[in-house]
Amino acid sequence: MILRRVIAHFKKQEWTAIAIDFLIVVVGVFIGIQVSNWNAARADQVRAYGFLERIRADLDVDLVSYRDRLGFWRAVSGYGAKGLAYAETGETEETKWQILLAFFQASQVAEQITTNTTYEELKSTGELGLIGDIALRGSLASYYTNAANPVMTERPAYREHVRGVIPLGIQLYIWENCYSSDSATVQELHDCASPVSEEQAAEIADSIRRSDALMAELRYWISSMHIAAVIASQRIEVATNLREAVDEKTARR
Repeated sequence: MILRRVIAHFKKQEWTAIAIDFLIVVVGVFIGIQVSNWNAARADQVRAYGFLERIRADLDVDLVSYRDRLGFWRAVSGYGAKGLAYAETGETEETKWQILLAFFQASQVAEQITTNTTYEELKSTGELGLIGDIALRGSLASYYTNAANPVMTERPAYREHVRGVIPLGIQLYIWENCYSSDSATVQELHDCASPVSEEQAAEIADSIRRSDALMAELRYWISSMHIAAVIASQRIEVATNLREAVDEKTARR
């Protein structure tokens, strides 16, 4: 319709009308482009909020996991310290079964793996730019880039070697009666009655404490868990701050 009007005005050499028609076309195109850009920006914003909400959920999982690991590592370290104290002095107020159990429980591990599914999706699809806040984007990059510290997933030599000394029957008994876990990888260590005589427990515990190699590995493992606990505590603080920053960003929606 506009084209027919322009042709008609042109034939009549109505230049003012032609200019007005041209202006109408230009303004219409401009408005159409602006509306399209606004819709695209709005869609990107909605997607960005969706990703941020998922990242917040990932951070919640990390915080629960880190706190669980801290408690577990402290329990394992406590068993290790009990075993080392006996190894160094040959004296204890515990039963020999409790010392033997301590040597075994000190070999337990709990890996801490950062939940990075959402962040990796953003990276792999090239959509990190959806998070327009540069500071927040940088903080997320730092958090996820520094996640893979090997001390958080270490399986020590002590674990393999001490389990090569303790009779299999006793180990199976410990698994059945002195240990539990759930589907969320939460592990718990329990005191339990001895399946063997005190003399038998003493013989095995003393063979372990007399092994300089095993005690060196145990000292290393306790030290590593201390480092892991320090790092985990720092990452809890970082994850908490990140979650607050994400909350602030999504609250503006």
